[in-house]
Amino acid sequence: MRNTDNMELKTYILNNLKKVESTDTYVFGIREEKMVKACIVENASDILPLVTVCEAVASSKGTGFKVRMWNSNEAFKIIREYARETITLCSVAEFEAGFKAWRASGNNGNRGNYFEPTFCGVTGAEMNTNPIAKCTECGDVRLNGEELQLKLWNATVISQEQVERFMERA
Repeated sequence: MRNTDNMELKTYILNNLKKVESTDTYVFGIREEKMVKACIVENASDILPLVTVCEAVASSKGTGFKVRMWNSNEAFKIIREYARETITLCSVAEFEAGFKAWRASGNNGNRGNYFEPTFCGVTGAEMNTNPIAKCTECGDVRLNGEELQLKLWNATVISQEQVERFMERA
């Protein structure tokens, strides 16, 4: 079972994220049966408390906290249950090989960054033209006119420091 420490802090962070984010429709990248799947979930803030963990992290202001995706089959099952649509993107082996080739071609991003063009390539979604846009401004991609926020397994959803900075500007 997952660690339930910092539940109040996780609730605080996620409630404030909901107040400032530009979209509450997420695409969660999960692994299931050796495949990478994209699960589109509307009202994702309803399930984020169930599929995330809150943990300490070093920040520019000292020690802070972040909320990240809970990388487990139990979390993936919850995501699948709430998904309005699930799209198989590729095998995990193909994803990992593609990620390695992507990195070798000069990209410095992580698997979450690679998940975006993978999702777009399969679905025809358009990547955000501003790669450093904040979640308060727009989603990561647009599919059929809908802004979507993408999160791959184990990804950081948001840090306490980020959400507090966004709240100050709201």
